Amino acid sequence: MFKHWFRRRKSSAPGSSAAASPEKIPHAFSVYLDIVRLVAAVNVVLFHTWHRFYPDSSIRFPGHEAVVVFFVLSGYVIAYAASRPGVTLSIYLQHRIARIVPVAWAALALGLALSLEKGEPAFWPTVRNMVFLGQSGLWWTEAPLNSPFWSLNYEVWYYVIFAAWLYSPKRYRNWLVAAAMLIAGPKILLLFPIWLMGVRLYRRMPALSQRRAWTWYVASLCVAGLLFWFNIADLLRAWLYAVCPPAWRLHYSTKFVYDILLGLVVTVHFAAAAVIAPAFRWMKKLEKPIRYLAGFSFSIYVFHEPLSNRLSPGMTPVLFYAELAACIFILGQLTERRVGFFRRLGMRFSQQFTGGLRLRP
Repeated sequence: MFKHWFRRRKSSAPGSSAAASPEKIPHAFSVYLDIVRLVAAVNVVLFHTWHRFYPDSSIRFPGHEAVVVFFVLSGYVIAYAASRPGVTLSIYLQHRIARIVPVAWAALALGLALSLEKGEPAFWPTVRNMVFLGQSGLWWTEAPLNSPFWSLNYEVWYYVIFAAWLYSPKRYRNWLVAAAMLIAGPKILLLFPIWLMGVRLYRRMPALSQRRAWTWYVASLCVAGLLFWFNIADLLRAWLYAVCPPAWRLHYSTKFVYDILLGLVVTVHFAAAAVIAPAFRWMKKLEKPIRYLAGFSFSIYVFHEPLSNRLSPGMTPVLFYAELAACIFILGQLTERRVGFFRRLGMRFSQQFTGGLRLRP
């Protein structure tokens, strides 16, 4: 299965060579994906904070479902990034580290500082999550004051498995992939098919007519809404517990049946959105603010919970969300918005210690 999903995309132009020729993400669809990741990140914030102010509210936010969206989106974008000409293992790792580590470590440092302030030091959980082993095997080591960090442990191992397959010499490929999977463990692997759906979508984007694309688009929204409205996730998890009581040890993967089903719906939605996105003309007018705000989506996701624990519980909702947004803005400017700087830093480090060595598939 991996052979067809992970391999580099080949050019299909007449007379083209076998060299890798990436299919660019359509411009309008790229803007749409930025809207999706921004909305998903804000949704996670509301999922964790809304009932702090409105405990009796019947409004529910699909926080866990947003993570499924992130996984499909991540697989799609990483498949595109890895398919670009000249991207070697060294460059792939530099880009992933520059994107993930500064934000993740800053969030962990913030959580650790707040845990020390509360007199509840969490050094070991911080260290395990720094190396993204907090959810490996059957362990469950939550990052200090940062429950959303679990998905980052999952996603980083998807990057590692993907790189092991794509860039390893053939003679070692299966062994390295198996080793990465062994370290990742069953919980992380249970949701790996969702990430692979994004990879598959990039590799084999279906050719849809406008009419069919609109049908898929509306239908996917309706199905996702019904799945959430009728709480299918909890129903399927209750069934899983009845069939296999030890399944509770899967922790964040206990909803894997539902998550895979939802992942398919999200993949269908993205396939349709890629076709109809140019019809959303308002996106073109708002592209600059959309791109700018989406550039904070990762910061929103990983900083909001430790910051929420620090902000005064006596605040009004308006003041709370205003201060939360201001703090995330500052931290995002120092981390996520500096990804270019961290990439250049990684390149200099690589050249200094490896002499600019490039590892090729």
